[in-house]
Amino acid sequence: MWHLGPQPEVGNWYEVESPTTKTYHSVVSTVDGPYAVADKGVLVRRQDDGDWAVVFDDGPATRDNTLYAAAATDDGERVWFAGSSGALGYYDVTTNEKHDYTAPKGKTSTWEAIAVSGKAGNEKLLVANGSGEVLPGYVDGCCPQWGQVSKPTGSGSTIPALAASPDGVGYAIDTSGNVFKTTADDAWEDIGIENAQVAFTDVYADGETVLVTAGSGRVYRYEPNCKNWTPLGVAGVTLNGIDRYQDELVAVGNSGTVYRKKGNQKWTKRPTPTSADLNSVTISDGIDVTVGKSGTILERGDRDDQNKKTGSQQDGSTSDSTSDSTSDSTTSS
Repeated sequence: MWHLGPQPEVGNWYEVESPTTKTYHSVVSTVDGPYAVADKGVLVRRQDDGDWAVVFDDGPATRDNTLYAAAATDDGERVWFAGSSGALGYYDVTTNEKHDYTAPKGKTSTWEAIAVSGKAGNEKLLVANGSGEVLPGYVDGCCPQWGQVSKPTGSGSTIPALAASPDGVGYAIDTSGNVFKTTADDAWEDIGIENAQVAFTDVYADGETVLVTAGSGRVYRYEPNCKNWTPLGVAGVTLNGIDRYQDELVAVGNSGTVYRKKGNQKWTKRPTPTSADLNSVTISDGIDVTVGKSGTILERGDRDDQNKKTGSQQDGSTSDSTSDSTSDSTTSS
């Protein structure tokens, strides 16, 4: 694979060649590796040889509509995507087929966010637009069936991100500092965040943890049992995306910002080779990827390879966490 710059050390982020200069908005992990969506309807994937390639460059409906959001099924076999002019569809990574469901129920406004739970062929969908509307969908075998549109915010504030936990509970954030979750009857419940006074950008949920990123470099952590939110001052710039794998968290943001939290360690800033805004991140048991403005793709090496090279060292003494100890910024967890 062609790297931009010197060969990276294990655990560090490095820039790789992108097949497009268009801005990426979302990246997800699948059974076929990472996939990312971008302006003008571009979908790209990381190939087995490590190079990135364009899957298609004209959107689900061949209309060049920008794709702003992507989400994978729980088994990683489908990538759903949504974007401008009602663009909506999925790509089956096992059959290499695209499926177009643009403008469901006649909705042609821009979809800003999408969330998926369940395995391919039996998934539950949520898509949200710039008017604060959320459309639920259900797949039972083949085609999605669409439910009733609702407005969790009530005010019509934009919903920039959605998340779904494995048990099918959906979460929505808006640009007015509110967070909502779905109830048993598919209604929405307001769960905070009181006095946030900052625009939210991304939400992560896994059944145990709910995390929200925001302007001013904040991350909010939700305690479901106490129904309490705790704000964390992580970065000095807006954070745009967050992901979790096992006991590790990674958040990315403007000006090439990447922060990491491992176990009970503090949030620490990670070095990156770019000043481009980073919009989304995915971490997994393989290659970790963050994407952003003007075709920027950063990777962090294969986790199995990291484990081999760090051997039996205790957590906190690997090459990755050693760099953490010399980072220029740390915050409490």
